[in-house]
Amino acid sequence: MHHELSHAGRHLLDRRNFLQWGGTGLGGIVLTALLHEQRLLGAEPPIRPAIDPAQPYSPRQPHFPPKANKVLLIFCSGALSHIDTFDYKPELVKWHDTPMPTDGGPLITFQGEQGNLIKPLWDFKPRGQSGTMTSDLLPRLGELADDMCFIHSMTAKSNTHGPAENQMATGFTLDGFPSVGAWATYALGSECRDLPAFVAIPDPRGGPAGGPAAVAVGLPACRLPGHALQRRQADSQPGAAGEPLGRSRRCQP
Repeated sequence: MHHELSHAGRHLLDRRNFLQWGGTGLGGIVLTALLHEQRLLGAEPPIRPAIDPAQPYSPRQPHFPPKANKVLLIFCSGALSHIDTFDYKPELVKWHDTPMPTDGGPLITFQGEQGNLIKPLWDFKPRGQSGTMTSDLLPRLGELADDMCFIHSMTAKSNTHGPAENQMATGFTLDGFPSVGAWATYALGSECRDLPAFVAIPDPRGGPAGGPAAVAVGLPACRLPGHALQRRQADSQPGAAGEPLGRSRRCQP
């Protein structure tokens, strides 16, 4: 059977890269050993939750008093554009209907050649005492601008739905990493021992473009994936009603 090497595998076949990567890793091991011998490593152990394998959901104390005891994350894949709602970008108005500036030829992405830049379809106005710029598409919601928190500094490493959704849920564009719900359960456990601590309510019309990875367990213990609720058509695929989502193949119960 033919197995195609990954990009990293082909990279390591190069002798110079192999020696460079191997030498760097060995140097780190040597440095750690020397620091340990000279008692220069951190005296405090790393912060890890104490998990009882027999009761993985048992509650655990946080490192500081929490301000919230429940978290509901609403992620709308393919929802309203931030450009047309709350993300005011006056440069788009300036460069409306012109090609995106590049260093050379046309900009080609995964979806193909890109069209011209388009300004927001609705006008923006300052709202609330803070003067936050929001669009006329949602004027009543814009009146509550002082009660909302907008984070305009976030960026993504991909404009393709699947990898971008993975990054939104796990911080990484690739599969196999724990979602924010899995991390929270891993660190804090749950006050209820009869129900899953982390649940997901998928859209019955279809799940995330990235699949179960959006609520996957990833690296932590296998008993911490999200559980799907209220799916209309239960089947044998991951994500059916009551089944754990994103159970890692490397880690079976």
